[in-house]
Amino acid sequence: MRYPMLSALLFGVLLAAAPAWAEPAGIVMAIAGESDPKLSAMEEIPANTPVTLTPTTRLIFLHYSRCKLVSVTGGTVALSRADYKVDGAIDSEKDGPCPRVYALGSGGEGHSTGGIVSRGLGGPPRWPVNPEFIFSGPRAGAVTTAAIFAEGKLDKPVMSLQLNGWRASEPADAPKMAADAHYVLRLTMRDLGQPVDVPFVGTVSSGPAALVVVRVD
Repeated sequence: MRYPMLSALLFGVLLAAAPAWAEPAGIVMAIAGESDPKLSAMEEIPANTPVTLTPTTRLIFLHYSRCKLVSVTGGTVALSRADYKVDGAIDSEKDGPCPRVYALGSGGEGHSTGGIVSRGLGGPPRWPVNPEFIFSGPRAGAVTTAAIFAEGKLDKPVMSLQLNGWRASEPADAPKMAADAHYVLRLTMRDLGQPVDVPFVGTVSSGPAALVVVRVD
């Protein structure tokens, strides 16, 4: 009888000692080479989790709250929600888009963050008009089509987005979306029988580009 109790005790200790999941602080835009932990393009980088690069590995990441696009080679990279620290070679550092991040659960519901610094204010998320979307998370590859509809007019899309890997962008002839208008992002996913609709309100973009990261858990 002592062994099951001992096993349960050890399990409880290990569970208590396990680190809590860290909110992502940025996203990998491109990577060439190996890293520890292993990262791939369009994968989010958890806060306060050091990433070690081989001497020749080149990593380009977008930091959410600082809206910086940073390219580094080798060394260790650590992102916090407020900043980032690099002890390798910084090849370039420039202003990038300030993304909106939306977490979409398996049931089709989600919550929105702005540059990962403000959370759940109620109502639909407010996203820049004519945005580019990046799908991240364990089920991002399940997205097969993406389109934007005017709210209440789901028979014909305002635009069908061009899906390239985990990115969806507007076509060259896309119409101009209106600020303060209500829209719906409709995603078709290969593992769901019904499309997933995400209502949002269009806003004027204040950054160099309009980017929305949709985390598909």
